[in-house]
Amino acid sequence: MREFLLDPKRDPEQEYTIHLFEFCNLRCAFCWQNHEDTIGIDNVMNKLPSVEKFISKELMQKVTFNIMGGEVFAPAIYNRNLNEGYKLFVKGIQKICDHYDKKCVMNWVSNLVTTEDGNELIRDLISWSREEGIETRLTTSYDPRGRFNKKDFEIFKSNVEYWGDEVTCFSCLLTKPNINYYLNEGDEYFDYLYKQGKYIYFDYYMPDEHAKFNMPSDELLLKFFKHCVDKYPNVHPVRDWIFNKKNFASCRVSKLILADGTLCQCGNLVQSEKSLSQYKSPIKRKDNSIIENSFLEKYNCASCEFLDRCTLGCFMNHDYRYKEELNECVYKLTHRYIEDVRLQRNYIAT
Repeated sequence: MREFLLDPKRDPEQEYTIHLFEFCNLRCAFCWQNHEDTIGIDNVMNKLPSVEKFISKELMQKVTFNIMGGEVFAPAIYNRNLNEGYKLFVKGIQKICDHYDKKCVMNWVSNLVTTEDGNELIRDLISWSREEGIETRLTTSYDPRGRFNKKDFEIFKSNVEYWGDEVTCFSCLLTKPNINYYLNEGDEYFDYLYKQGKYIYFDYYMPDEHAKFNMPSDELLLKFFKHCVDKYPNVHPVRDWIFNKKNFASCRVSKLILADGTLCQCGNLVQSEKSLSQYKSPIKRKDNSIIENSFLEKYNCASCEFLDRCTLGCFMNHDYRYKEELNECVYKLTHRYIEDVRLQRNYIAT
């Protein structure tokens, strides 16, 4: 089923996520990494053979490399020597992509809790990369719960102002604490980002050992999606649902290179016995077909009138054994709501 339903909805741009190391200056409540681990910091170039293994078999012509840690710009480790190592690394990726006739984009993913000196080094890295003909972006994440302490939040906000439009995306995670905060408390800083016209993307939470506290129910998701349709119609993927007749699937079947050089897909991140026990289906390291088919069959996506418009969400999220589900697909219910709102507001999908 997945070949007929999902393949036409695959994004033509492939996405690789490279975890150079796990060391980080934050301790996010929803993160699976060991942020004290320094493995990989001194040998970022060792990831290049793994990059080539993926690229040599890549069918897509364009690949976005999400380069992250941990935190790649953590003040305790980020200095001029490491910055020069980053330059050599992205130049190495560029050469590999040129060899295999692929177009590459470097997306540096940072929590933006860095210093003035760190900002200068980041700007040097981005400027140098662009001079070398390497398309380069800077993205960050914002979560009102489980990410910042008060001091780090102030640093983050200051650096958001410093970087301005250089930050091309703010990723926000759909955890239960975050959603409840948006709905019940209101978030002035989120409102500020939204009114500034920032590109905000709500990403799905992938269950791990802390899923009991972080996994939202379908009912909560539906309530939040409706909230966004009503008050924040320009956040993604909600804007895509409202204004596009056709959308790619949210899941890009991202290919991961971990700090130890492991090549895998997202299923590799939950291979502990405790984590695996939380899923209904067998979670494979390099194959999502089982959980994809499970989702498509369960919700009978083949007969859904909203299939073209739907982005389908995260398949691992929906395979969580203890997820509180509705009788009907949360996305179908959301799209029905959007249909009513579209008529009321005269929204036109193209």
